Amino acid sequence: MLLHRVICCLFLLVVLTGRAAYGDERVRQVQEELRRRNLYFGDVDGTATPELANALKRYQARKGFAVSGSIDDATATSLGLQPEQAVAAAASAPPLPDVPVLRSDLARQLPEPQRIALEQEAEINPDSAPSPLPLAEAPLPTQNITPERLNAYVERYLRDGETTDVAAQLKYFSSPVDYFDHGTVNAAFVEKDVANYMKRWPERKYTLVAAPRFVASVGEREMIVEFPIAFDVRNKNHGATGRTKNTWTLRQDGDELKIVAIREQRLRE
Repeated sequence: MLLHRVICCLFLLVVLTGRAAYGDERVRQVQEELRRRNLYFGDVDGTATPELANALKRYQARKGFAVSGSIDDATATSLGLQPEQAVAAAASAPPLPDVPVLRSDLARQLPEPQRIALEQEAEINPDSAPSPLPLAEAPLPTQNITPERLNAYVERYLRDGETTDVAAQLKYFSSPVDYFDHGTVNAAFVEKDVANYMKRWPERKYTLVAAPRFVASVGEREMIVEFPIAFDVRNKNHGATGRTKNTWTLRQDGDELKIVAIREQRLRE
């Protein structure tokens, strides 16, 4: 009888420990949506924190909701997360661990004046979010970027992103670069971030799901492209899989292409 109780307790401990290793999908989605609105600046990891509660309170106050700091149905619906959809997504998608998974999941590192300005703007308009990019059919003739060249460039970036060669990954970025949610940063910032990400996720596999799509031209030398990828990242404690939509602004410098702005957004399946 005693042995049976010990086994049951150990089993319960394993279950609880396993559950604790995964972030809450609904919390992660709220973090992502508040991040897009410049109301939340912490890690996107599915973990409820006082910083997230404060961001929710600011959003709820501006929207005229009950200021609870919790994710109620009205707040979830206002953020575009219908309660039943959030529950279904959490049940069907592979669970993500309670740590930052994407490069953009780390807390935003912005100069304090810039962060304050963004927060103040978000307080005025809590629904503000990046506008959809305009569509275009093809690059300008002066850009001379074929679909084949663009596809090969992205594939090289993904393959180098699977290696332990930091220099190979840095060569794609201009300096300075508009880097994920961190604003404009220099090469030293990118180098440190790449090294930290490799340490956090030593095993990385990326698959280009669809060919890169030309979105818009920015002047004569720059273009915006989009493409989805599937990712599989692992370390000794965690594994995470999913898909992201990636948006790059590329600049053509002679025969070279450089990333001058980069963004990613997790796709909910």
